[in-house]
Amino acid sequence: MAQRMLRLSSGSLKHRLWRLAMRATPVPILARPRESSFWQRHWGEAISDAELPGYARSTDLKKWFARQLVEGLKPSSVLELGCNVGANLREIHALDPSIKLHGIELNQRAIDYGSAKVVPGGATLIQGSMADTMQLAATHGLGEVDVVFTSAAAMHCDDNIFAKAKEAALVLAKNAIVHMEFNAWSPADLQNMRNWRSSFLSDRWIRDYPGEYRGHPRVRKIETIAVPLDINFVDNIGRMMISDVTGMIIVHLAPI
Repeated sequence: MAQRMLRLSSGSLKHRLWRLAMRATPVPILARPRESSFWQRHWGEAISDAELPGYARSTDLKKWFARQLVEGLKPSSVLELGCNVGANLREIHALDPSIKLHGIELNQRAIDYGSAKVVPGGATLIQGSMADTMQLAATHGLGEVDVVFTSAAAMHCDDNIFAKAKEAALVLAKNAIVHMEFNAWSPADLQNMRNWRSSFLSDRWIRDYPGEYRGHPRVRKIETIAVPLDINFVDNIGRMMISDVTGMIIVHLAPI
């Protein structure tokens, strides 16, 4: 029997019901994927105020990530693309209060919450899409920073948005670009998860992050670091267990 193609409307309740249905059925229910524009609206508008404290929560993963950045790269300034409420910036500040903190975030309510309750007063949070990083940086007088990074944010963006963010990062970052994201470790990972996203209601775009930068004239070295399993978050999409982040990619840059 052909499976019925579903298209669910937005709303967290409907998404939770869809997840329950996926988990209960022996064969996954196929659904047409949402377009990138839907997910950009979702992250920019549909997140409820009740979800913001969860994004602000301090976790072992956030602390581990901050240590890799601060102790490994020793930046004096950082820019996070897709910073949400700024929890990663807070953890960086806790390790080294001298680091200048900047973030770009799509959701204005997340910025307001983060500015009031999460990040230190000296942090600069800018509302907008990471695809518009160059324009936003120019408008707000933001120049070069030591490190540009993302954490479980680029995975919510399609390839066109990521390409623009990557181009901006290669201009603004003096020393390194870092992605802790849904990384493909093998060709099978890339093909299977791209096919999976095209068949299911998901906002996760997997990509080969080292391959995105390999061969660029500014790239000196690319490090790949596996996220420790015991501190990584696991969620279910139907009967498939999945992590938002599967690797940390450090792109070391030569001076411009």
